[in-house]
Amino acid sequence: MNLTELVVSTVRHIRPIDVVDMGAVAYFVYRGLLLVRGTQAMALINGLLLILLLIWVTSPLQTFNWLVRNLMLPSVIAIVVIFQPELRMALERLGRASLGGGASFLTGETRHALITELADTMADFSARRIGALVVLERSVPLVEVARTGKTLDAVFSQELLATVFFPRSPLHDGAVIVRGNRVVAAGCVLPHSESPGLSVSTGLRHRAALGITERTDAVAVVASEETGNISMAVDGTLSPALEKVELMERLLRLFEAEEHRSRLFFWRR
Repeated sequence: MNLTELVVSTVRHIRPIDVVDMGAVAYFVYRGLLLVRGTQAMALINGLLLILLLIWVTSPLQTFNWLVRNLMLPSVIAIVVIFQPELRMALERLGRASLGGGASFLTGETRHALITELADTMADFSARRIGALVVLERSVPLVEVARTGKTLDAVFSQELLATVFFPRSPLHDGAVIVRGNRVVAAGCVLPHSESPGLSVSTGLRHRAALGITERTDAVAVVASEETGNISMAVDGTLSPALEKVELMERLLRLFEAEEHRSRLFFWRR
């Protein structure tokens, strides 16, 4: 039997329930990876995969394979104990995260109003040379990042951001986390990008914006107090010196496209 006949034979024996089963497993793995993405709990996943790979590779070496298999359970227990805080936070993410994610599921006028107000605020900060860093949560919850700042849980508004980023405010040096149309926390500490390609002139706010977008799918908008430029970071890429209209257009396209993909994904389920 050649490869083509084997594939055809296998496909013929696949039942509809098998397709549903594989889809459910794929979705479960996908959501699980989203929960731990950008956290040290990823080291737990990498450790487990390494052990499984080692068992498979050393299968011809009977003695060594026996040793690895017997060390697997203690290793797993040790990893779980070491990364207990990260696992707890991942479970909290699972309990708090909605199926729709964050700001991407603001629809129609609500989404447009939020983005318009954000663009107006950043343009005002730019004109007055006020530094600011606003992070828009998407499908990956930013619970751990929000823990580093002060909880606000307030409706998003230009006045609120002006108060937070006022130069003498104790929170102005940190980032604001926005989930949906609410400001979750302010004064948050973000992981800085360690990309070797960054210029030495790249400021801390811009490095933080890149850092959070390298580790999660969040969108970060920065107003520079040195140059007055507005920048947007997404997927670890920084777009500098944006005008207000261009910022609005990019954000609208980004969140509209994500909403479309998410709705299509759930519809296909």
